[in-house]
Amino acid sequence: MSYSRYWWVLGWLQVVILLVACLWPTVELPGPEGTDKGAHLLSFGWLMLWFSQVVSRHRVLLAGLIIAYGGLIELLQTFSGYRQGSGWDWLADGLGVLLAWAAAEWIVPDIVNRFEGANQD
Repeated sequence: MSYSRYWWVLGWLQVVILLVACLWPTVELPGPEGTDKGAHLLSFGWLMLWFSQVVSRHRVLLAGLIIAYGGLIELLQTFSGYRQGSGWDWLADGLGVLLAWAAAEWIVPDIVNRFEGANQD
């Protein structure tokens, strides 16, 4: 199995884990109020950075899908009865995606292709 296939499988596993974590009954994060925004930024940024390694041509679409996923989670939280959806959380999700997109473009592009190329030698 190629590295990119493993990358996809592990990525989708992360998508599911993030969904479960975001819909789990409320957990208070340590720190000042608003600390959860950092968790949103990092979580969705990580997803973007992860999938950007195997999606190089359609990153605009990828970013849109991940931001929409964040919006869906906020909507599901609203209907859960024990969580509250928040536009501020969704904004933090989107900011994380945009920052990770920039990182994928200029700092850490094509990690998976580097591994696959190294194995072909």
